Amino acid sequence: MSESSGAQGPATNDKPPSRLREGLIVVGALLLGGIILFGIYLYWNFERQHPASDNAYLQANYVWISPRVDGEISEVYVTENQLVEEGDLLFAIDPAPFDAALQAAEANLVLVHQQVEAGKARVTAAKAAVEAQKATVEGAKQKAERTKPLVGEDVVTVLKGIELDQALAEEQANLKEAEANVVVAEREYGTPETIQAQIDKANSELTLARLNRDWTVVRAPAKGIVTNFALRKGDVVQAADELFPFVETGQWWIEANFKETAIQLLKVGQPVDVTIDMYGDRKFSGKVESVGGSSAASFSLLPAQNTTGNWVKVTQRVPVRISMEPYDEAFPYRFGASTSVEVNTDATQ
Repeated sequence: MSESSGAQGPATNDKPPSRLREGLIVVGALLLGGIILFGIYLYWNFERQHPASDNAYLQANYVWISPRVDGEISEVYVTENQLVEEGDLLFAIDPAPFDAALQAAEANLVLVHQQVEAGKARVTAAKAAVEAQKATVEGAKQKAERTKPLVGEDVVTVLKGIELDQALAEEQANLKEAEANVVVAEREYGTPETIQAQIDKANSELTLARLNRDWTVVRAPAKGIVTNFALRKGDVVQAADELFPFVETGQWWIEANFKETAIQLLKVGQPVDVTIDMYGDRKFSGKVESVGGSSAASFSLLPAQNTTGNWVKVTQRVPVRISMEPYDEAFPYRFGASTSVEVNTDATQ
């Protein structure tokens, strides 16, 4: 019985890929590559036409609240992070010493006017005394002149004539004294300029006393937020002390720093999409308000020294100010908050 030396397996039917299939693969790859490149181009073009930066922070006007007078805090009307309206009470300083100073200034003004009137009365009285003394001198003079002929006719004694002459001389001396009293009274009364200066000084002291009294009550300079507030009743403060910062809410802007290569595309008035980190993806509206005239590092404490031998060129940042839409109490702005901005340079101006 004979057996075959080996079993023959099934036959394989491997055929090389067709040229059509190879062509479709190449075309598909090229098409996919083209789509990818076109997408990259669109993205690059969008990025070029919409400069963006996350080196941007919310800014607002703020002032340090400082008292204008020294004293002890008697009342505190606000708390930390409170939103207040313009004119709302912030705190008050004990007014007692300023009330006393105001009363003293009012009394001083009354005394000055009284002194002026008294001086004027003294001058008037001195001038009246002069006029009265002139009349007395004239009477003594006439009496002496009438008596002289009678002395010569032995009707009146010589001694009587001498007495009348002495009386006339005494009245003339009294007249000179009265005239001197007028000069003294006028000097004490002063000139119209010095009198007015005394009144003006008293009035200015009264005005200052009233201002100091008014300044014991400190009010909000605008609508805004009280921040870093630690003032307490009983604290003693001095004029010009920087007690706490007050952030105004009437105007907000973003100080964004863009690469210098994008600055040529930015124009005043271009719309800006803003996201604030604390509010996630919520969009806020802004507008380019101004473009800086120098790089952000130009006026730093240690500006770049580009003359050294190991100098490396670094793309500079230029500050751009972006005005924000009005403050919304539902999504309040926070001074110094981190933001991201994207400028639409395609928008019609």
